[in-house]
Amino acid sequence: MKINLLMIGILLCSLPLMAQTTEEPPETTTLVANNSYVFSYSKQELKGEAANFLVKATASSQFVLLGEQHMDHEIPIFAGALFRMLHQHHGFGTLVVEQDPIAIEDALAPARRGNAERLAAYSAKYPTLFEFDTDEDLSLLADVSSMIPGPDAIWGAEQATSSARALEELISLTANDDSKSLTQKMYALARDSENTPGFEDNWLIQSDTEKQIESLIQVFDPTPKSRADRLLTGLKKSAEIYGYYIRAEGGEWVGLYNNTVREALIKELFLERYHAASQDGSLPKALFKYGNYHLYHGKSPTQAYPIGNLAHELAIVNGMEAYGIAVYAQGENYQTLDDLPDWMKPLLPAQQPTVPTLIDLRALRPYQRLFRIQVADIEQWKLRDLINGYDAIVLLPGSRPAQRLLGGRGEQ
Repeated sequence: MKINLLMIGILLCSLPLMAQTTEEPPETTTLVANNSYVFSYSKQELKGEAANFLVKATASSQFVLLGEQHMDHEIPIFAGALFRMLHQHHGFGTLVVEQDPIAIEDALAPARRGNAERLAAYSAKYPTLFEFDTDEDLSLLADVSSMIPGPDAIWGAEQATSSARALEELISLTANDDSKSLTQKMYALARDSENTPGFEDNWLIQSDTEKQIESLIQVFDPTPKSRADRLLTGLKKSAEIYGYYIRAEGGEWVGLYNNTVREALIKELFLERYHAASQDGSLPKALFKYGNYHLYHGKSPTQAYPIGNLAHELAIVNGMEAYGIAVYAQGENYQTLDDLPDWMKPLLPAQQPTVPTLIDLRALRPYQRLFRIQVADIEQWKLRDLINGYDAIVLLPGSRPAQRLLGGRGEQ
């Protein structure tokens, strides 16, 4: 007993000395600088030290998740270069996008496949069909569908965005006079409202649309799991999701459902394609391109468990992993580091980068407390969720807003 007490006394006396010899924590700016990698890219190629880093970092990945800012010029070009690299080095064969499944079906049709001009002209016919319809986004769809044969080149996993396109097809799927007449009336309403890109004037977001679609389903009485059934239930679910948004804007406490119900639908649509493609025992490898909040590992900032979390967990089930990249475009008179939120600043370079730069968040995670304490208490959770929810940040200088010029559209 005396010996044990003596040992405890020696240890207690040595604690101040131990504390004095503990190394000072590293500077976070140095950590960021030491774990940053530069690169260059074009539509065809990703080059440089960050490219070499990504090849190694994604070697065990079944899925790579590109969380983006929408409607940007450079991000779809970077996504195309990343997809080509993943295809070449790791056998990736599918691009999963935040687009209406019908839009992607139509993009892969022989009349338009691989041709951005024709895709853009088709988008002008149905202005809300492609949720992201810029020249750059449509060019990405065309490039990937030229590179990868078959229907699994691109999967659309998103709510319906063009009621006009779906209703037009439904008119051709019924010989019943009552259902055809009602469908034609709804189609006329949809065409009148869906004449510009975006969802603000979409017929699906109007307050009485869900009830109108319910009445059409009753009159149509589609065979379960038929094409008509899929089109109608897709429209109804989309109207429901838009409805939560409108009701929340009006003061109801339903805003969370706009995110959780939508994410559940995105997962359902993805898993339907995934199970079909993996029936032969293969493990499809895919690059996801969605808005940043959709691809977090864990809960997103909207408090939903998004498709990105499912991708991470599914990869783990399959003995692999997923790798998430949060991409932020930069450009003069467009957006700089100063425009990004203050809570993110500790994870970013000290100076505005002049070349594309990747920051390895995995290497920074062991020091995440050092980054968090630089942020206001109320926002520390945002930095914590980002550093754990993504594996890298990519900054793309020299960007600008995307455009709509292809297909004779002009700038809409």
